[in-house]
Amino acid sequence: MRRIKFLLIVLSVLIGAHQMQAQRKSKIRYKAQKLTNAQEKGEKYKKLIGKVVFTQNETIVYCDSAYFFKDENIMEAYGRVRIKDGDSVTITARKLIYEGDTEMALLREDVVYRRGKKRMYTDFLDYHMTTEVAEFKNDGKLVDEHNTLTSSYGIYYSKTEKAYFYNDVLLVSPDFNLRTDSLEYSSYTKVAISTGPTYIDDREGTTVDSKGGTYRTLREQTTFAKGTIETRNYILVGDDIFIDEFKKFYTAKGNVVMTSKKDDIVIFGDEALYDKEQGISKVYGKPVMKKIMKDQDTLFMSADTLVAIENVDKDKERVLGYYDILIYQDALQGKCDSIAYFLSDSTIHMYRDPILWNENSQMEADSIDLIFKNDLIYQMNLRRQAFLSSLDTMGQHNQIKGREMIGRFDTLGHISTMDVNGNGESHYFVLEGDSLFIGMNKIFCSRMKINFEENNMRNITFYNQPEAQFIPPLELVVSQHFLDGFSWRVNEKPSKNDVLTRTIKDASTPEPEKSSLKDSAKAINDEINKRVSPEQKKEFQDKALQRKPR
Repeated sequence: MRRIKFLLIVLSVLIGAHQMQAQRKSKIRYKAQKLTNAQEKGEKYKKLIGKVVFTQNETIVYCDSAYFFKDENIMEAYGRVRIKDGDSVTITARKLIYEGDTEMALLREDVVYRRGKKRMYTDFLDYHMTTEVAEFKNDGKLVDEHNTLTSSYGIYYSKTEKAYFYNDVLLVSPDFNLRTDSLEYSSYTKVAISTGPTYIDDREGTTVDSKGGTYRTLREQTTFAKGTIETRNYILVGDDIFIDEFKKFYTAKGNVVMTSKKDDIVIFGDEALYDKEQGISKVYGKPVMKKIMKDQDTLFMSADTLVAIENVDKDKERVLGYYDILIYQDALQGKCDSIAYFLSDSTIHMYRDPILWNENSQMEADSIDLIFKNDLIYQMNLRRQAFLSSLDTMGQHNQIKGREMIGRFDTLGHISTMDVNGNGESHYFVLEGDSLFIGMNKIFCSRMKINFEENNMRNITFYNQPEAQFIPPLELVVSQHFLDGFSWRVNEKPSKNDVLTRTIKDASTPEPEKSSLKDSAKAINDEINKRVSPEQKKEFQDKALQRKPR
């Protein structure tokens, strides 16, 4: 008995479903100003002319003329074809084949689909009345309140207001154009998602080339993977890029590379921010700047943060760096706390404990300026409390300090001269050849000029009434070896690898062993006494006196 009841219930459900389906697939009703019966090749049909109206369920079709095939429940409409599907959808075209059993409308030529404020234009549209899915295959265009999309092939789902476009897709928004081969678009949220190569250009000349992303067109926000942003002055590459076009603010994360198109500058880092309104780019995460110089020599600079500043006034365009700056070039290495690199005159300003090394020379000051010409270092200015130390062939530290120093370089990047201006003081160890220590010149002078040969200090010229004292090795006490403020910091000198990997060396550098210097001076003097006669020794001392200031 229970089984019979169950079968009756199943049967009633099936009958109800069949009745609903039959009701949905009802025959097409029609009317027209003129109606005639016709037959061709044994097939009977009705020919309708003038103000033709077809109806099926909630679908109404208007046209100028039509053929209706009753047995197949198919209508062919021509002229000013117009379909109304309920209260929401209206479609117009020149031709229509309407299949009543499947409720599929095949519209051709000058097709316009309307749903609310949305429009779709094509010459080839297939529309299913039941599912409300529209499909075009030979080029189409979707227009809503905010964007216009065109492609070779597309499907629009009216109920969910989602569209899928393929092949030669173009999205035109008020602020940018987007080109791709595959795009998902919601005409409700105005969000577009591309999954293949995508190219964007905005109205101000900025372009984006990516492997796809999400574009929130109402909020003017874009997120995409593995992309390139190109502005007027810079090219920015990253694994993940976010654009806020309303705020004119871009970010890039992962393997960031920012390239200056005008100045042969490339900055690498983990993360970058670009403020388009202010023309400011910031790179974080162990950023490294690479500047290609003449003869393929390269200047490398790293920092905690590097900032590139654009400006219509080229004199104000610059790159800023902070903190823990490291600099490497084949002929020059350095470090400081912060830096400013002005692109117009190729000048680098180093601030807060700046220090430079050039071969065997070390230079320090409150601030240091490096001036380049034709991509070669040309001049160096050490401002306030300038200090120059140079290691000679016997491991002794020649030292000069003053209020400021101006160094000049030759075409090979080697320091050639150094002018000392104001409060000059010098400790200069006099050698005969490269291995015979004669004594130390201790000199006070307001102006000095140091000459270098192959980056080694060779001689000093003194001006303006110098006060000089020559101290032979045996009379040289430990306290006289070093000027106040001397610190030999060569173990802080960065290598190329230090700059590229952001390896900050320990700044606590032990000073040279003064006792060993004393012992060394005594040993050298003993060696002189062994090998040199009293007459020769006096000759050496006379030569040393000749090296005193002129």
